[in-house]
Amino acid sequence: MEKVTEREIRDLEDRASYIKGERARALRAETEAVMARAEAFGAGADLIDRLDLLLLNLTEASRDVCTNTRCPHYGKRCKMR
Repeated sequence: MEKVTEREIRDLEDRASYIKGERARALRAETEAVMARAEAFGAGADLIDRLDLLLLNLTEASRDVCTNTRCPHYGKRCKMR
């Protein structure tokens, strides 16, 4: 395992800027691996915070359409999930 660098995090943030759906899920998995490396090597709190925020944004971007038939957003992108 390699140490996490500022440049690697910046690259992930740039790639995450405008993606949605399946590509966001793939990038989220990659970001989770980087987060594990960062925590294992004791990276600075600022880098871990940036990765955590990036994971939150990617989770939101990768959400599927609503499948709850009682929800007013059924079949659409649900903000309540």
